[in-house]
Amino acid sequence: DLGLRTKPGLVRFRPAPTLGLPTALTELAVRSGELAQLRLEPRLTIIVENEISYLSVDVPDGGIVFWGRGFDVDSVGRLPWLAEVDVVYWGDIDTHGFAILDRLRAWLPQTRSVLMDRETLLAHRDRWGSEDRSARSALTRLTAGEQGLYEELVEGVLGERVRLEQERVDWGWVEERLYRALQKLGAQPRGR
Repeated sequence: DLGLRTKPGLVRFRPAPTLGLPTALTELAVRSGELAQLRLEPRLTIIVENEISYLSVDVPDGGIVFWGRGFDVDSVGRLPWLAEVDVVYWGDIDTHGFAILDRLRAWLPQTRSVLMDRETLLAHRDRWGSEDRSARSALTRLTAGEQGLYEELVEGVLGERVRLEQERVDWGWVEERLYRALQKLGAQPRGR
């Protein structure tokens, strides 16, 4: 009503120096519409739900790490130049983390999850928290393993409103499993 502009949606990301952006820029925040118009050609993209984990993950050679910002992941998913790129998603192991993964796959169906499995959850039982409110949506884009764990979380099989935030996962565990997942895709973090 006052004629003021709305605040633009920004996407934060950390690119590999080989993507043609100035090498002095190790992290950028760009308006989502403008970012969609760039002609970046990453070989691999990692999308991380939470900020601290996003800042901690090594950028793979020829790749990009995006901060997905929870349910704001649509701003990354809409980037047209990611349609043919290998995408890895790491979110919290809770009902909302799986709902975000499902939502991302609506845009980028090739997305693979990492560190969102039963083994990771059970190995960190002493670090579990509790969701305020569980999601109970029908998620149609999860793999069989993801769907099984999601249903266990919804139904309280492992406990009431179980949640493992990604920042609470042992960092050695993260590096080993993320590195292994990247190797399967033919990529690796820089410096390895």
